[in-house]
Formats: sequence, C-alpha cells, structure tokens
Amino acid sequence: MLAVVLTAACSSPLERARQFANDHKLSSEVVRGLPFQHQVFRKQGRPSERLHIYLDGDGSPWLQGQFIANDPTPRRPLALQLMAAAPYSAIYLGRPCYFGFADTPPCAPRYWTSARYGEEVVNSLISAITQLRQDQRPLLLIGYSGGGALATLVAGRLAGDIQLVTVAGNLDIAAWTTLHGYLPLSDSLNPIAEAATNTVRQQHLIGLRDRNTPPELASAYVKQHGGTLREFPDFDHVCCWRENWPDILDSLL
Repeated sequence: MLAVVLTAACSSPLERARQFANDHKLSSEVVRGLPFQHQVFRKQGRPSERLHIYLDGDGSPWLQGQFIANDPTPRRPLALQLMAAAPYSAIYLGRPCYFGFADTPPCAPRYWTSARYGEEVVNSLISAITQLRQDQRPLLLIGYSGGGALATLVAGRLAGDIQLVTVAGNLDIAAWTTLHGYLPLSDSLNPIAEAATNTVRQQHLIGLRDRNTPPELASAYVKQHGGTLREFPDFDHVCCWRENWPDILDSLL
C-alpha cells in the first residue's frame, strides 16, 4: 500500500492524467491547432445533440508563486473529472503547451504565464475545435476557472449554434490579478472586454464560497454583457462541482 501511495505521489501530472484517462476508458489523441499541439481525451457515452467540449483551468503555471513551472499541466484537472462524471459523449481539449508539450516549439513559458489567454492561444484552440467539430455541429463549450476565460474568448469567435458554460470562470483577468496581487497578464485578452456575441447562449456558474475566482467577477461580466448567472451557495472553487456535475449538466441542456 505504501509503495502505491509513494508511486502516485511521485508521478507527474501528465502521468496522472493518462492514468485517469485509462481508468475511465477515455481514448487519447493529439490534435494540431495553429500553431500548437493539443492533447485530446474522448469519452464515449450517451449521445447528445450538441458536441460537448471541455477546457480546463490554468494548472500550475508558477511554483511557490515565484518560479515559472517547467510543466503547467494541472495536477488535478477538474474539467477532465467533470467530463468523466457526466454520462454524455464528450471531448476534453488540452490547452497549448500542457500535457507534455511545454518543450515543443513554438511553446514558451509566456504561453502559460502572461499570454495564457493570448491571441495565439485562443486561435489555436479555435483551430483545434474546428477540426473536432464536424459540419459546424451545435456546440456546448464548457470551461472551468481559467478555461472559462478561454471558453468565453473562443465562443465569441466561432460560427454557428454555440452554448457557453463557465464553471468558476475567470471572466475579468484584470480584476483577478489585482485581487490576488499577481503580475498583470499583459499579453492576454480579457473576457470582460472581449464578450461573446449575442447569438451565444451563455450560462455562468459560480460558487458563493469561491475565493479564487469570487462571484463578483462573473456577476460583473453578466451585468455588462448578459447571460445567465447561477449561484451555488455551498460551492467554492473546487468543491462541489464534480460531485454534482451530472445533475448540474442536465439542468443546463
């Protein structure tokens, strides 16, 4: 038992993600966007009218708050857990330079630090989604935390029938960096200044106990750009999205 625990503790975020995918019978592939490569995990489940695509949070761009990480891959990829918990067929789209691609050109630390929501990142995600989404199939784009920022930025640039759902989303990165005393994300786009078009159906889910992306960020976005705001009084940034996700998702469809 001790050996198993120690092995799990020493494994890399990439290895843990692959093990999670294997345990939940998710298939794995790589999709090339423009200009980045993206790790993709697919789940086969109940069919849905919409193609469900999940984008995850920022992972670990910094170590101890001051050293740039060599690998930003999330240690606990909550969006991947949400997808696995849901009964529907879905796709998890990895962010540029995550999941083993940090050393692959054109990756550089700026793409998981100051430019994590930058133009190149957004465009590469759009390129990957376009390949995954055949014949402009209706799309449900689900973004958690920083993935919510990217999902919002991406949704406004996609054509067709788009439904956007953010979970504990970072929808005002300027307010967020100021709140936490972080360096400004100077090379990134700010969702609150780059709103999705009016044709995108938007639903933003917030936990009232969230101290990472507090409710004010999403409520300010919704007040300015519209959409539906749903509050969960007992939820924080991590708890209790995964445990309740199947019921939450059904209420959104």
